Amino acid sequence: MAYLKLSNVFEKIAHSYKKYRYIINQGGTSSTKTFSTLQFLVILALKYDFEIDIVGLTQGHLKSGVLLDMPKVMSQFGLNFYTMYSKTNKNLEFHKSTINFISVDTIGKAHGGRRDILYLNEANHLNYKIAEQLIIRTREKVFIDFNPTSHFWVHSEILNNEKENAVLIKSTYKDNPFLEKEIIQALESRMKDENFWRVYGLGEVGLLEGRIFTNVEIKDFDKNAFDKYYNGIDWGFSTDPFAFIRCAIENDKLYLTEEIYSTNLLNKDSIPLVKKIIGREYVTCDSSEPKSISEYLNSGICAIGAKKGKGSIETGIKFLQSFSKIFIHKSLVNAQKEFFNYCFKKNFDGEIIPVPEDTNNHLIDALRYALEDLTGKDTITVIKGLRI
Repeated sequence: MAYLKLSNVFEKIAHSYKKYRYIINQGGTSSTKTFSTLQFLVILALKYDFEIDIVGLTQGHLKSGVLLDMPKVMSQFGLNFYTMYSKTNKNLEFHKSTINFISVDTIGKAHGGRRDILYLNEANHLNYKIAEQLIIRTREKVFIDFNPTSHFWVHSEILNNEKENAVLIKSTYKDNPFLEKEIIQALESRMKDENFWRVYGLGEVGLLEGRIFTNVEIKDFDKNAFDKYYNGIDWGFSTDPFAFIRCAIENDKLYLTEEIYSTNLLNKDSIPLVKKIIGREYVTCDSSEPKSISEYLNSGICAIGAKKGKGSIETGIKFLQSFSKIFIHKSLVNAQKEFFNYCFKKNFDGEIIPVPEDTNNHLIDALRYALEDLTGKDTITVIKGLRI
């Protein structure tokens, strides 16, 4: 057996294995997050009778990543990848265990068999609905790795909703004691490229180019601590979701406290959900559906139509940008997703233009409606005119 080279990332994975269901590696380039995970999976395959699935978006992703690393990993254990790997079945057969290399780009492909161990490689490329189906068919552990180019479902769904069952291992190139000096020099030469360095050098979640809101922070706060609330609804049903948002203002900060976000939600189903949250308060709704507003009024909810009008989107966005902070309660996973991924469009040359993309904006639209009567006023003026 060749010398087994282990980084401290491997040590953290091994230490976490018995304690957590989700072992999540967020790291920059060359941090050993993938290599260390593969080392640990080979140990599991040698020791236990496990069905292990390594999943990527496409076979191209797998070939340029884990399938390049796996021969080097196996050689450290005295194993020959090329004699063990079946190109037909795309798997490795051990004495008892099997490691399968699977590409899943549609939800139908995720509805396959069950497994003991799941490894989602470069998970930020996978749709959450696909990942969810794979996870619920996994008996034991789920390994996940990614370059943190942006906030995505690992942060909002797993690290937020199942944090007791998950460990987040952050790593950088400095966690790799075996990295060549030339690679280190090439990487450190990009320090002045702020977003590149943030993601690939420091292993921190990056900011999408052209992101509209940079004043956003996820926070745990008392949702019931405010005297006055504002409520908004953006109608949706099949393709677009029904989106309700509730917020409050304190000093020059905006707090998002509640959300309802669901497709295929009939008015008769959404009415009791909204009423439970707002009671006798009013809610400002997208005025494009007067029939829905009438149904809300007839149910006892004080619903009014938004004025909207020319330039209201741009004006509403500027007003939201004027807050020193927009705090999103940690339980509002859909609001987090929208605010971290709402971007301006790019032209054919890849240049950012001041026109918002019409996506990741349903709760944001509802928020604009909720604050419509305040929009266009200076934030400090608004605060002085309110009893908070």
